[in-house]
Amino acid sequence: MKVELSVLNLPGASIEPENPLPLFRDRHPDGYSGKDDTLTEEEQTLLNYEANFRILPYCMQDRYTREKKPMQLKTVILENDKLKATFLCGYGAKLHSLVKKETGKEILFSNTVIQPGNLAIRNAWTSGGIEWNISQLGHSFTTCENIFMAKMTDKKLGEFVRVFEFERQKGLFWYIDFYLPEGSELLFAYVRIVNPNDTESPMYWWTNTAVPESDKTRLFSNVSRCLVLKNGAWTATDLPHHPAVPGVDISYSKGFPFSNEFFFQTPKGTSMPWEAVVNEDGTLFCEASTELLRYRKMFCWGSHQGGQHWQEYLSEPNKGYYVEVQAGMAPTQRHGLKMPANTVWDFVQAFGETVAPEESHSPDWNKAKKKVEKAVKKHISEKKLYKMLEKGRSLSEKTPSDFLNFGSGWGALETERLALEEKSVPQGFYFPSSSMGEPQMAWLGLLRNGVLYEKEEHDLPFSWMVQPAWRKILEESLEKQENRNWFSLMHLGNMLYEDFQEEAAAALWEASLEKKPTQWVYRNLAVKADQFGRKEQALSYMEKAYALENSFCDAGFYEEYFKLLSEQGDYEKIWQAIQTMPVSFQKLHRMQIIAGQAALATDNLSYVEPIFETENAVIREGELTLVDMWYRYSAKKLAKERGVEYSDELYEEAKKLCPPPKNVDYRIN
Repeated sequence: MKVELSVLNLPGASIEPENPLPLFRDRHPDGYSGKDDTLTEEEQTLLNYEANFRILPYCMQDRYTREKKPMQLKTVILENDKLKATFLCGYGAKLHSLVKKETGKEILFSNTVIQPGNLAIRNAWTSGGIEWNISQLGHSFTTCENIFMAKMTDKKLGEFVRVFEFERQKGLFWYIDFYLPEGSELLFAYVRIVNPNDTESPMYWWTNTAVPESDKTRLFSNVSRCLVLKNGAWTATDLPHHPAVPGVDISYSKGFPFSNEFFFQTPKGTSMPWEAVVNEDGTLFCEASTELLRYRKMFCWGSHQGGQHWQEYLSEPNKGYYVEVQAGMAPTQRHGLKMPANTVWDFVQAFGETVAPEESHSPDWNKAKKKVEKAVKKHISEKKLYKMLEKGRSLSEKTPSDFLNFGSGWGALETERLALEEKSVPQGFYFPSSSMGEPQMAWLGLLRNGVLYEKEEHDLPFSWMVQPAWRKILEESLEKQENRNWFSLMHLGNMLYEDFQEEAAAALWEASLEKKPTQWVYRNLAVKADQFGRKEQALSYMEKAYALENSFCDAGFYEEYFKLLSEQGDYEKIWQAIQTMPVSFQKLHRMQIIAGQAALATDNLSYVEPIFETENAVIREGELTLVDMWYRYSAKKLAKERGVEYSDELYEEAKKLCPPPKNVDYRIN
């Protein structure tokens, strides 16, 4: 194996500084999807557990456009005599490309552009390759972040790559070792997750792999039983059947007219779960793992206009069509996991390509599956997988030193905190103190000096903390009256609110306002009021924030203020405020949508028209805002042409008469 740094030149849209507002978790941590009586007791266990929105201490990455410019992307290359693997350092260590050196053939869907889209828990996400998703539903907190990467060596394996990071929300440590032994036609990934805490932690892991999709792309796994969603409830089915598409063989992903997914229910005790994709060129992409990574999933965008638009948005027209095969530890991504205290979980995955058997397209899916399974097991040896698992474990205490890329500075800060308790980060991890930067400085000051020093309310960026150990440190600091400034009181309030101690948090926020009225704290109180259904009170708090001198130092404040105003129907006030906000805020795509809604409500139709002629960058997967605006705009035009008042009946008529143009249609169903 050989490891080296390199550079990849691609056109792309960069992600601007993140939205600094703390977004508090859903007051109901568990999700809401239903189930029917076809699910087994095991398949019902932990369904929806910890599945609702939760992001702190991370912030949203919602600032990007559709304007692509030449980008030089730092990469790490791992190769042997058979395969060449290219990792993107700045996008969660995503495996961007896996090439067969003899033929030059790309095994994965390797995107030709970098175009963020609003599809992940922190908003920004890019398609293609293989991504590694830990901790919380919604891809990964670090999917568009720099990750620690180091070159490692072993006497037998030679050089290999270790990717690692500290996951701040749950206080977990994780790494992946990537191996390409000489002569191997498989890339191996050894994943190790460590919960070093004395408390149980909610957990989540899914590896997502994008492979090219064609009319003949067909999916296989070691079982036929799948869980699928039907009308918002989980139900079981046997491939190739699906209750939403009767009479269609949905093992062919193109059989779906809309975006969809199904989850293969691998039985407990299966020593080598696997998934495979038959490609149009007669090849078979296959992935397999050791037992812990038990379940498999297929996701496709569907053949309708919205699904096609999403794929083209994330890549290029006629180049971006792919299907995702995924592997996880729970029955679906709406099922949670509980990782015990002081526990290590690990597994090995293998990725590669071989020749598809002739029977791959047999009308009998189960008959085809048997042939495909034989081909998979010939290409990926169960014995080899478990041998690599033991190899990974034998290297788990090896400390990285030859750094190829730095991740965040939070691991280094955690190293300092643990040292005060005479503890250390788990073996196999090392976070240099030089990786710390401005986001860590306030907390480093608290750790070393016992004070969370006051910050000017307009000085960005702000960083947040929710880790229980840090709350204890801050509480001890605030026992001294001289340390109780507006900033420290706000932060402790944030920590308590995220821990569902809402009234205690509000009391601290009010105390912070007594020290100094700030937009941050008024906004937090508005969020609390809004989450508990007190809309008028929420708007009152935001009005107080807006009235402060030089208020709203970030566009995120305006967005939340406008949301509350729109719920009260006060579009005129929104329209007026938009005209006076900083021009840089006006240019943001989300702000243009909000302005368009206000313009539409106040009959400024000419303002709305350019919005429908441009590609918007921040529409959420499944979001219907632009489609709704199009129908309202069309209905208002119909009303004007006919000399009548706008009505709900005209809106329904516009839905039939005026199909939305492709560039505003992001529907997935």
